[in-house]
Amino acid sequence: MIDLSDSVDVKVPELGKVEEISIVEWKVSPGDKVTKGMEIAEIETMKSTFSVESPTDGMVDDILIEQGEKTEVNRTMARIIQA
Repeated sequence: MIDLSDSVDVKVPELGKVEEISIVEWKVSPGDKVTKGMEIAEIETMKSTFSVESPTDGMVDDILIEQGEKTEVNRTMARIIQA
């Protein structure tokens, strides 16, 4: 059983006055190993695209927002279990 106390939530970043973003592409899938600073997703506002990086080393446990879905800032996008 996985201990979720060692997990880190990856949140939709705040990008100034932007209130809603879309997930353009996930660069990882559940079960993938990631390193801190590794690009895990590409998000888009009405004006620009941005990379979202892993905040820690570990393994992607869950992706909580589907590719193409629009969502608000600060929502949890994914969960990473720390290595």
